[in-house]
Amino acid sequence: MAISKILHINPHMNSETYHLKTGLNYITKSEKTMNGLYVGAVNCMVENAYECMRTTKEIYGKTDKRQAYHLIISFEEGETNPETAFEIIKEFVNRYLADNYEAVYSVHNDTNHIHGHIIWNSVRFTDGYKYRYEKGDWERQIQPLVDEICEKYGLHTLEQNKAKDDEKEWDVSKNGPFVWNEQIKKDVDECIIMATDFDMFIQMMEEKDYTIKYGKYISVKPKRMERFRRLKTLGENYSEEIIRKRISQKSIAGYKSIDMPKGLRIKSYRGHIRKKRLTGLQKQYFAILYKLKKIKKRSYSNNYKYKDDIKKLNILQKQYLFLSNYDIETMEDLEKAQELIKAKIQTTNKAKKILIEENSKHKEIFKAVRTIKKEKQAAAFYKLGDKTFEKQNNLVEEARKILKCKELTYKEAEKLEAYYQSLIDECNRTIKKLKKDMRISYGILNDIRYREQKETLRHDVAKQEKITSRHDVAKQEKITSRHDVAK
Repeated sequence: MAISKILHINPHMNSETYHLKTGLNYITKSEKTMNGLYVGAVNCMVENAYECMRTTKEIYGKTDKRQAYHLIISFEEGETNPETAFEIIKEFVNRYLADNYEAVYSVHNDTNHIHGHIIWNSVRFTDGYKYRYEKGDWERQIQPLVDEICEKYGLHTLEQNKAKDDEKEWDVSKNGPFVWNEQIKKDVDECIIMATDFDMFIQMMEEKDYTIKYGKYISVKPKRMERFRRLKTLGENYSEEIIRKRISQKSIAGYKSIDMPKGLRIKSYRGHIRKKRLTGLQKQYFAILYKLKKIKKRSYSNNYKYKDDIKKLNILQKQYLFLSNYDIETMEDLEKAQELIKAKIQTTNKAKKILIEENSKHKEIFKAVRTIKKEKQAAAFYKLGDKTFEKQNNLVEEARKILKCKELTYKEAEKLEAYYQSLIDECNRTIKKLKKDMRISYGILNDIRYREQKETLRHDVAKQEKITSRHDVAKQEKITSRHDVAK
């Protein structure tokens, strides 16, 4: 049976493709692949795969963000040999990637179980579109294709293995050591392949429903097993020290798993933090405190009842400050204030336009400053001997030449850019405040007109009621006089 796991390769903080190159170097190591015997590539050569992938990104202008994808396919211990595993990996690459992507693949046989690696460019060489991993692609496309190829070569598939696992559950009362040892070893090997450090290894074991116990030796217990089992009893390659060593030798710390579950994130005044769930012991502790009346439930807030009133109060406060700042007492004063605000906005916009024109005259200098700021760390790595950053070093050298021609140091140019930017930002803040004042003035004007209309309507209604009342009195008097005459 082969289990696949897809990871993505992110850009490095100083060089977008640093992790890509590191990953390619790792999967093609001679000591892991029988001196390169189990290494292959499609749409590029193994020797220049990194340069090909990087050139493709530059051609389509997509050198940032996700750089590549890394698929790991691991086989059960003793299930297959390196030659068959290599043929399976090769067929998967040809069927899934060969039409659009540059890819490098290999098989590592330096561990107890054979596993394969595939790294492919995130950008298609055919049309420049990026590979998109959607939720559910692993279940719908990747693992089914792996299963299909494994079945072709006479290996068990994931579905068949699940059926076997279900059969084992009927025999859990016996706790057969052979069955459980092999199952635990398989899960441990799988987690070692995918973990970037020992903490992540423990987390992944817990996600597989293992209970971990710490002591002199680490012990684990599957969900349906009655007793803990020390990892070191599984063999010489399963002690804590060896497991840590096996994880560190992979050196894939720059990768991030796509489908690893992420914890809920909540926003706080210091940024984003993970929201941790209470453990069973913590829940019991808080339940006891509640029963002892040491803590109380938070009462429901009634703030929603006053939401509209608070909103109106805020509007009135802004209107009052506006009237006070512009010394407005009459409608004429309000109209004058509006004209003044419009004039100030036009003046500030003209000043901003002049500043932008002046700023554009130094465009070359400011571009050089930003280049040095972005690439100086990579240039430092190049000077220390890392030829990966040659392009970044050349960009920094060109930028420094530009500043030298302008007779400016880097710090002087940086200060000049900051000075112009501060003036433009100040203009933007002024315009934003003036536009806000203009909106408040229109709000006041609308309120005044609304009140005038309401007062006029009230006056008209009162006048109409008065006229109607007079008619009713006159009519009643006329009817009364007729009655008197009749009598």
